[in-house]
Amino acid sequence: MPRATEKEKPQNHFMEGTNGQARSPSSEPASRGVAFELPADDGHLLGATRYEPDAGARGTLIVHGATAVPQRFYRAFAEFFAERGVRVITYDYRGVGRSRPTSLRGFHATMTEWGKLDARAVHEYVRRHHGDGPLAILGHSFGGQLIGLVDEMEDADCAVLVGAQLGYYGNWPAAARVKFGFAVHVAIPTLTAAFGYLPGRFGLGEDLPRGVAEEWAGWCRHPDYLASTHPDAIGRFAGFDRPTLFYSFTDDSFAPKTAVNGLLGRLSAAPLEHRRRGPHDFDGTPIGHFGFFRRNFSNTLWPESLAYVLDVFGGRTPDRRDCRERPWDVQMSDVLADLRMHGRS
Repeated sequence: MPRATEKEKPQNHFMEGTNGQARSPSSEPASRGVAFELPADDGHLLGATRYEPDAGARGTLIVHGATAVPQRFYRAFAEFFAERGVRVITYDYRGVGRSRPTSLRGFHATMTEWGKLDARAVHEYVRRHHGDGPLAILGHSFGGQLIGLVDEMEDADCAVLVGAQLGYYGNWPAAARVKFGFAVHVAIPTLTAAFGYLPGRFGLGEDLPRGVAEEWAGWCRHPDYLASTHPDAIGRFAGFDRPTLFYSFTDDSFAPKTAVNGLLGRLSAAPLEHRRRGPHDFDGTPIGHFGFFRRNFSNTLWPESLAYVLDVFGGRTPDRRDCRERPWDVQMSDVLADLRMHGRS
């Protein structure tokens, strides 16, 4: 793969306000993120962002996002980690966010390419530029499924999976199964044929390239999900042996318990800590499929997952207590002590 050439510029995104409306960047604190372009093996340029700590990085976290979720959604979470000593790399899959062309009509992309080209390009970038330090991966939903598609996921020293599952529609509860089954058997093929892509207004919020939507729907129609077209995924899942913190949520309609258990059963070799939470654990605050990455959880789930990653980076056994049992106050002095111990300050 050609060496990544960075064309860097500070991030300057519109953000969502507390009333759900867009806020001007001028009302937001300046982001520490630096945007750059990253070439995949086939030459397609991906929009990526690097969040760098102020005092030297304890290690690197790659965020592999969910389907149709632009990387800007993970900005606050990435900055939280970077402010506490962990370099974070986010990126957009081809056809999404800063990696999409002006029009998706006629644009070719598949979920397989999201893994075997896009995710691999990010891992190669980290190996070339930051390979001297430990690496963690965070997989949100589809991002966790990449373990079955991408050999380079084994580069990681640990993983945090959030709302990840195997998306066979038969894993959904009865009422939702009918609706989801109609979507993957009828609605998605019909809409993509009519528009040349899957418009976000019909459910996912963001437009998807036709090939991505159709491959995903095909996987969802099969009990083996992505292994129906990638049988080697079974071996990758079974061989993934990195310490893994796995979050699922009782109010997550995109990842019901049976679908979550389908993926958990595949990760048979990983030293895995599964933490299943619900609104009752957080004074009724909903979590769902996306809430983990919202600031509501910056005093609970964020520092809990950070502590897990820093324990692995520091060669320690991760603390098994969760955010309901442990006072979360990750001190920068502790991070700097780790840096000095490893000669990285």
